[in-house]
Amino acid sequence: MPSQIIFLGTAGDSFVLSKQERLAGGIIIQAENTQLHLNPGPGALVAAALARIDLRKTSAVIVTDNSLLHAHDTNAIIDIMTSGCFDTKGLLLAAKTALTQENQEIMPRISKEYQNAVERIVLLQEETRISYNDVQVETIKIKNTDKAAVGIKIITPHFSLGYTGKTKYTTKLYEQFIDVEVLIVDLPLYHEEKKEDGLSVEEAEKLITEVKPQLVVLTGFGINIIKEDILELTRAINRKTNVQIVAAKEGFAFDPSNYAIKLRQKRLQGF
Repeated sequence: MPSQIIFLGTAGDSFVLSKQERLAGGIIIQAENTQLHLNPGPGALVAAALARIDLRKTSAVIVTDNSLLHAHDTNAIIDIMTSGCFDTKGLLLAAKTALTQENQEIMPRISKEYQNAVERIVLLQEETRISYNDVQVETIKIKNTDKAAVGIKIITPHFSLGYTGKTKYTTKLYEQFIDVEVLIVDLPLYHEEKKEDGLSVEEAEKLITEVKPQLVVLTGFGINIIKEDILELTRAINRKTNVQIVAAKEGFAFDPSNYAIKLRQKRLQGF
């Protein structure tokens, strides 16, 4: 299976989702004969069908928080992955709040039925690391009102990838993402809003400048971002950071190994 990242949704808040401006189906990551589905929110099944993704080949589902946008379609994805819970297979990597009830008001979005359908559950918390088929998944500490929420770093023999999740800016983000070649940034806010989770444009620019990855893909757009000219916004961020910036759309796909400096260095050393 060649390395591939496919976006099944780019909605970053319920206003965008309610207007059906964007779906929130998450991100498919294919590497080392492994298919990961990151944050399968509303629209995951429809977007996967449009992108011709075979969800039966899903090896692991990753859920970084218990929000509707990131976890809503998880049960359906597991149902497909396990052939209606008939075959116990696959991994479920999830934040604690998506698995267990933390208080009376907020229910976990992943049901016990589907938790029992997978071969193994990995609780995502601070400094979690797991390897599966030569794909290593590490958690990133972020700042979100869901205290169990995490960001993700994925390392394979062919590329390294970081995903911020919906987080406020912290200096630790830079420290944790410093070595990634591709960085996926959730960008729900145009200006900083203290009561809202997520990076603003200015904060995203600061993080990108600090990390200096080979490629940044913007996703998780809030309503005030959608109202802007996103193409011009990406150009402006590119000018300020001197990093290649792409704004994802549903169905957007690319090969992350094309941006892997470490892999190119190994190839050059082999001549």
